Amino acid sequence: MGLFGGGMKEGPGIDKNAKKKKGPFLYIDIVFRKFFKLMQTNFLYTLVSLPYLVFIFVFLAPIVINGLGINVSMEAHGEFDAAVMTGILEVVLRTMITLFIFNFMGAGPVSASYAYITRCYTRGEHAWIASDGWDQFKDNFKQGALLLICDAVVIGLAFNAVGFYNAFSRNSAGSMAAMFELARAITLVVTMVYMVMHIYIYQIMVTYKCSFLELLKYSMVIAIAKLPMTVLLTVITGFVLGVQLYFIEDPIITLLIYSIIGMTFAKYPLEFYAARVIDKNIRAERKKQKRREGRITYLDGDK
Repeated sequence: MGLFGGGMKEGPGIDKNAKKKKGPFLYIDIVFRKFFKLMQTNFLYTLVSLPYLVFIFVFLAPIVINGLGINVSMEAHGEFDAAVMTGILEVVLRTMITLFIFNFMGAGPVSASYAYITRCYTRGEHAWIASDGWDQFKDNFKQGALLLICDAVVIGLAFNAVGFYNAFSRNSAGSMAAMFELARAITLVVTMVYMVMHIYIYQIMVTYKCSFLELLKYSMVIAIAKLPMTVLLTVITGFVLGVQLYFIEDPIITLLIYSIIGMTFAKYPLEFYAARVIDKNIRAERKKQKRREGRITYLDGDK
């Protein structure tokens, strides 16, 4: 009798003829079956991404706050002086913005690893979190690093521009003020489109071999083609993330809870939906067609 033998018997397993779950039911089923695996994946993903999280918190978050014109100055309240209250508010806002950017836009090559592992979970395939994740990190390092640089540049330039237009709008009148308001609105919309492209971009990166410009093009096409669901999923995920951040004000505790549990309900739904869209609309369709030279080629052996 082995150490773990005893009276243990094999379970019935999964019935091959059982009806396959779809949509939200499949997501719930995966979360229940892979909950601890997802916790491990989430925590490792956040841990490796810590340098970029610090970069967002220190450099990008203040640009977003200033660009949106958020006033963090607070008046004295009870035993706290104004400086302390202002500092607390700024830390909370920076934490919210940091996790929001990280959740929706990712962290370069590390996000490619996360996308691959969660894609395997979604497809019902096995994945080694550390070794497979490291392989994907190496394979997608160039494109992931380039995308990470683009993200930082886009966020910095976009919200600097928004702040610029906002300041000139307040100091102008009539048609000039309206023009600056329009420019600010267009900048925010373009930035939002760029952000939601990231729902699909890493899933495409780990599934197909394509150039960086093709990667951006295909992710934008899918984001626009699936716009209603993309917007709905963004709103729901943003709400879930916002609720968590609202009730947990301590930045360190917030990061820990988000990285261990919260990401399963705020980040994985985006990866789950993107992987399903690619399977249904791109991967399945290309299986029916002959691969043409010069087009996207598969990375995972699909024909």
